Amino acid sequence: MPIKEFIAIIYTTVMTISALHMPEPLLPILAGSLKVEMDTIPLIMSATYIPLTTIPLISGIMLKFLSPKNMILLAALIHSLIVFLISIAENLYLVICLRFIEGFLISAILTSNTTYIALKSVQGRIQFFISYYIAFTIIGGLFGRIFSSIIANYFGWRICFQIMSVSLLIVIPVVYYFLENIKLPKSIDTKSHSDQDSFKELKMVFLDKTYLYIYISIFCLFFVFSAITNFLPFRIKNIDKESSQIVIGFIYTGYITGIFMSFIATSIIKWIGNERKTMLAGFIMYGFFLLLLSIPSIPIIFLTMFGFCSGMFLVHSVASGYLNKIATIPKSLVNGAYIAFYYSGGVLGSYIPGLIYKNFGWGTFIGLLFVFIITGLCIITKLSDHA
Repeated sequence: MPIKEFIAIIYTTVMTISALHMPEPLLPILAGSLKVEMDTIPLIMSATYIPLTTIPLISGIMLKFLSPKNMILLAALIHSLIVFLISIAENLYLVICLRFIEGFLISAILTSNTTYIALKSVQGRIQFFISYYIAFTIIGGLFGRIFSSIIANYFGWRICFQIMSVSLLIVIPVVYYFLENIKLPKSIDTKSHSDQDSFKELKMVFLDKTYLYIYISIFCLFFVFSAITNFLPFRIKNIDKESSQIVIGFIYTGYITGIFMSFIATSIIKWIGNERKTMLAGFIMYGFFLLLLSIPSIPIIFLTMFGFCSGMFLVHSVASGYLNKIATIPKSLVNGAYIAFYYSGGVLGSYIPGLIYKNFGWGTFIGLLFVFIITGLCIITKLSDHA
């Protein structure tokens, strides 16, 4: 793939993922501005995660009619408009509705990006470009959180969304001039793979215990991660009411460890022995640092987030790679189900734990999340006969 095309994909990805995650550190401010409670405002995040579970549908249907380039152009234009409308919204439920629409647009853009990489890369280089692509999705998540915190601290949360709206608009000329208008190749024999065959394969995904164990564990993994990233700003404010938005934003710096984990996961597997043991180690690290987050100290929380994120992304990287390694049915279905379980954890994790936090406190909140980590850990142990 030519470097200019990959740069266009990277810019599009970073801006899109930034838009997805930028409200997280702003949730306390948004709650005050929109006059809602702490346990209600996270619906802004939950609403966006719901459509992300439908990525397989979008890639399988829309890409049959639009090329990846045209889908990005259309989705980016609407996405920019949606983000601007959020910046001037005064009602929580309007914001939730707009964020829900935004989730579909994010799904369309990200799916188009990975499809374009697959179509334009020679077979031996696909994994190389995908690895870098994943690293830049992590950078996008970090950039969105820190960017929104800094801008909101000086100019207010509405300016954050307006700047992001312009940044998303810039995607259009970048993609228009840098990407080619290529389409998915048509199936050589559409009769040989009927809808009934696809249904049977999808059924096999959920009946295979190995796949299911990984899906449930990854659900638990992102349930916990979403809960922490959504409610940590409220915890920081609870510890020190004078904490600025900049302090809250930089608490997420530990997120950057995911970049390194995505590249060294293979080396860690070789060092530990196999994928199952590596995922177990990741869950143990994840649980240990989760418990440290119960300590009411902002400096400790800042340092702990590096270890917490390392454990999360280690499991995520290994589980995804292991799933593709053992897949005996179309990887699109296997990966589609993985994404669905992953973001389903995000949908519930970004809302339900907030009810616990509000009514029973941070200690009980951490206790609930620890139960999910133990559940994921126990399920991974069942992979012993398959690893």
